[in-house]
Amino acid sequence: LPLASSKMVKALQLSVLVLACASMAAAFAPSTPALSLRRAPAVSNGAKLSPLCAPRAQKSVMSMSLAETGNQAMLLAGGMEVSTAAFLAVILGTFIPVVFLITLFIQSEARKAAESGQE
Repeated sequence: LPLASSKMVKALQLSVLVLACASMAAAFAPSTPALSLRRAPAVSNGAKLSPLCAPRAQKSVMSMSLAETGNQAMLLAGGMEVSTAAFLAVILGTFIPVVFLITLFIQSEARKAAESGQE
């Protein structure tokens, strides 16, 4: 019976590990594809165009009011939002290895001190 339970525990650990990896990968998937649907405009320097079709310098005129510009900026700022899952994945992915490495360093220094007779 103990052999069967240890196999069950290992299978459970493996399934939890796979689910954790899948959830971390899903945390970084884009949640809103609104910005990815926009296409960048074609850029041409006019080198291959005839002089009549060459781009001309235009005076820039503000076509939106300040309030409309602010609203547009707020809509575009939505692309910088971070989901809670992604935030936790980054925090835990940073602090868990750091804590592990600090613990490993403290243990190795304690072992060195014990071997040399210092305390």
